[in-house]
Amino acid sequence: MWRNRARRAAGILVLVTLLSGCASTIIGKPSPDQAALAQVEDERSPLTAAAAFGDYTTIDYCSLMDAAALGRTAEVVDPPRVSLDNCIAKVKVDGQEADLAVGSVLDEQARSEYTTTTTEVTGGTELKRRLTIEKPSSEYDGSCYRYLVFADEFSLQANVNSLSTSGTDLAPERLCPLLEAALEHAASVVVEKRVGHLSFPAGSLGSIDACSVATDAEIGAHLGSTQTARRTLTKHSCRWGRIGEDYVSLYFSVDLPVPAGAGYVPETLGGRQAMVWTSTDSYCSAQTTLKPWPGAQKGEVETVSIFVSRYDGGDPCGVMRNVANTVFPRLPA
Repeated sequence: MWRNRARRAAGILVLVTLLSGCASTIIGKPSPDQAALAQVEDERSPLTAAAAFGDYTTIDYCSLMDAAALGRTAEVVDPPRVSLDNCIAKVKVDGQEADLAVGSVLDEQARSEYTTTTTEVTGGTELKRRLTIEKPSSEYDGSCYRYLVFADEFSLQANVNSLSTSGTDLAPERLCPLLEAALEHAASVVVEKRVGHLSFPAGSLGSIDACSVATDAEIGAHLGSTQTARRTLTKHSCRWGRIGEDYVSLYFSVDLPVPAGAGYVPETLGGRQAMVWTSTDSYCSAQTTLKPWPGAQKGEVETVSIFVSRYDGGDPCGVMRNVANTVFPRLPA
């Protein structure tokens, strides 16, 4: 009898303990899910380019462009093609072809060199994370520029240029909506953290800082004036001097080889075969090719281009040849 009472009392004690535990759980406030709160806070905060893209040198700009989205505003002639600093698609508007490019990422200083002021484009889709699409103060027939601006004033550039064969360029009103649609899509990609990144093979230009191939003193000696290298965020291009003044620019890209003709003349520079092009007495450029791009579908190769502009009456091609003879031997085999 005593054992039965003891067992019954022990059972009642356990039941009371369990009930008191349940009561404390019901009455107490649940602890917040810190990870969920952090995610909500992150989604509400202004988005910076650094947070959106991570490593600027490896951005796959074609992950920001959608051929289907472009197809709703223009006929896509050639699907998006990757390069180191942008993604390019050939489209057709009103029966006229145009090249549309998304990329690269610019800091505020670089954007101001292309356009002194920008204003927000209104009337489109409202973007999240306080991103804005902005336009330059002036626009011209045959081309259009737009910028997806982030909280740190860095921006993703997009531009389109019509390839007129009739001499009549398309008006900005026909071209600019393409860019705005492309950047609205790019905004959704960065907000949803779907930005892709490239992997460069050994010896690829993608892993080389363009400003490291020549010194300021070497370029200054060729140009005739000492200039400090202006490095881009991606490091795939470098410029000594300012646009609108004497300058030398070195540009790494993935592109189709330049064919002879149409103003291009083959020439051996720095031990490499190059294609030289002169448009005016103040401008000259050359391009040399390196190795095939992995996964190339149309024969794309890694290319190095040198652009020289002279406003003082000097010989731009003479400067270009001297720079090429300095730079080309230092490129990967």
